[in-house]
Amino acid sequence: MKILVLRGGALGDLILILPLLREIRNNYPEAAIELSGIFPQARLAMPEFVDRVERLDACELSPLFVAAQMPRIVQARLKAFDLAISLLSDPDKAIARNLAVAGVKRVISRTCQFRPGVHAVWQLAEVLGELGLTLRDPVPRLSVGANVEVSSRLGFHLGSGSARKNWPINCWIELTGRLDDFFDDFLLIGGEADHELVRKFCARSRVRSLRTLLDANLSGLAEALSGCRLFIGHDTGVTHLAAAVGTPTVALFGATDPDVWAPLGDHVRVVRSPDGLMESIGVTDVVTEVCGYAAQRWGVSKVA
Repeated sequence: MKILVLRGGALGDLILILPLLREIRNNYPEAAIELSGIFPQARLAMPEFVDRVERLDACELSPLFVAAQMPRIVQARLKAFDLAISLLSDPDKAIARNLAVAGVKRVISRTCQFRPGVHAVWQLAEVLGELGLTLRDPVPRLSVGANVEVSSRLGFHLGSGSARKNWPINCWIELTGRLDDFFDDFLLIGGEADHELVRKFCARSRVRSLRTLLDANLSGLAEALSGCRLFIGHDTGVTHLAAAVGTPTVALFGATDPDVWAPLGDHVRVVRSPDGLMESIGVTDVVTEVCGYAAQRWGVSKVA
């Protein structure tokens, strides 16, 4: 049996379907599973969840998204699939129709918008119902190297895909200062869009030991996150990745709904703005969550 899963979006969007992919893998252990997604994040699903990954944005696949004649070579490749599960935005079911026309024997498509109050993992996994399956474990989990050594390090990420999701840099300066005696060192993570934030933080930070990890590839980032004792971040793919590799995570949420988009797991704590504005999250609120987790997991009763 050959199964094709189609999923677009950024890093966090990929991590949200890992429980769904795991359920498919467990129920079809002999199937050849392929993920058509966005690189580089799609590669994270292989080999644990899928056997092959291909680019969803490849030029030859563009007719899949419009009413156009598909190249014969693409039709021949799609025709080989027994089942296609589309997790793409497809309100008029055009993509689902094109997959069926190309010869995919069975097509299951998620066409509705995300609903409030129900976590995205559960909503995405609703497609399993058409296969007679249910999601048994909603927590995304991603394996990393077996020999990663966890140190007393706080990892944190200042940026996100939107400025309205970012906690003010003054708050980050105060937070790390108050936690300086609790962690041996700090790992500041940044992507291509975060260089200016990183520069400003480093110019003002007074923590004793600060390292930066900029523009790392995803495998290197996953390994670095798994070596942290705790991670703090915004509603971003990096925060989802930290939680997925098992790192205790504090996620800061403002305008977006954590009931739908927060990382899942007993090792995750969410600090939610009372009014949707990130600046309304107090530093003490975050320190309190760190204290609570420290007392629960490490027997430490007090953080500055």
